[in-house]
Amino acid sequence: MKGVANIRKKPTGFLVFNAFWQHKLALIILVINVVILFLFGFYLPGAFYPWFFGLFFGFVLQRSRFCFASAFRDIFLIRNTRLTRAVLIGLIVSTIGFLVIETLMPGLSFLETFAKVRPVGLFTGVGAFLFGVGMVVAGGCASGVLMRSGEGYLMQWVALLGFLVGSGVGAWQMGWWYDNFIEASPAIYLPHLLGWSGAVVIQFLLLLGLIFLAYAYEINWKSPFRLKAVFFLEDLGKMFSGIITDSEKSSLYNSLLKKPWPYVIGGVSLGLLNIFFFALWGAPWGVTTGMTYFAAWASELLGTVPHNWYFFNEKLFLDDWHCICIFPDASVPFFTLPLIYHFMAIIMGSFLAALLAGEFRIRKWRSGRFFYAALIGGVMMGFGARIALGCNIGAFFSAIPSFSLHGWIFGIFVLAGSYVGGKVLLHFLVD
Repeated sequence: MKGVANIRKKPTGFLVFNAFWQHKLALIILVINVVILFLFGFYLPGAFYPWFFGLFFGFVLQRSRFCFASAFRDIFLIRNTRLTRAVLIGLIVSTIGFLVIETLMPGLSFLETFAKVRPVGLFTGVGAFLFGVGMVVAGGCASGVLMRSGEGYLMQWVALLGFLVGSGVGAWQMGWWYDNFIEASPAIYLPHLLGWSGAVVIQFLLLLGLIFLAYAYEINWKSPFRLKAVFFLEDLGKMFSGIITDSEKSSLYNSLLKKPWPYVIGGVSLGLLNIFFFALWGAPWGVTTGMTYFAAWASELLGTVPHNWYFFNEKLFLDDWHCICIFPDASVPFFTLPLIYHFMAIIMGSFLAALLAGEFRIRKWRSGRFFYAALIGGVMMGFGARIALGCNIGAFFSAIPSFSLHGWIFGIFVLAGSYVGGKVLLHFLVD
């Protein structure tokens, strides 16, 4: 276990700029992003919200160190569920918000039509399991890789490269998965299966029950009745304690921009951002489709013809309903898909947060083993996410609040994959 702690707490690297120059650079980055948003507003309006919210998603991820890989991995490796519980709380927040959106859209079936309701079958389990193993081996989930790339972790840039390769291969091979599994698999919308009352009650009971079980598991089942509502509210108090007790003018800055946020604040913030993103843009949070289109663009530069890949010819796989990207001919550029800019904005938002906190560093991988682990893990994540029709964001964090059964199945198999990935991590990477 000591080795695991060393991986998390003692990264190698060097400071690129001192805090003063990082703050100056942060102001420049802010101005650049205002210009980018202005240009999107005129030339590609569909990309405005993906970029705008991407900045905030990246900022929140970096400030709270919120990584779904740790939420699944730490259950087994260090018997810690604080981040796991924060993820579950974020799911509760998103579920409430998605229900409000559905209520405000009477007769439209907004969640079923525009949310993350996807087919579920063998491909879901296989893809999720591969994704779970890969994210633990690579040291980050899809969103975690983007967040740490913005912080300057070179290992995560390697994982991102692997993710793009795996995602491209998955898109290329999607026809086989569709013909043999996906086409015959139903998209199970829980309100249709259980009725609205049943779906809502069961979902909240499951999420609250999992929070209880996670907390009881962490304290080794010694006193399960110690579970109180304040066990996560204490995190909220920690975040604002400096503002309340510290009379210095820098207190607000330290609490919001300098000090790491408690996990639960990250979970609640991500849940709220997901709600507003869905309400304003018309689709919940997702990152892998944009990454797949970027991978296709890169492969096109290498001489391939990704427009012919099955993934780019089926509406089933199009998360961005704003943009007609079912290519009728090869003249339509991949960069017309707004989501391709979303994952870039998450990296930018994390970079900006790291600069404002004076934390940006170029951090090299610890050894060659970590380089190869990041590359292989990234490929597994990218391929797994593609055949499972989403990653820890689209197929889990947005799918469960969408009342799609495939979100729960994805989570179960990611958990199993994380267990296996933890064994691999301890055996091959931790000294």
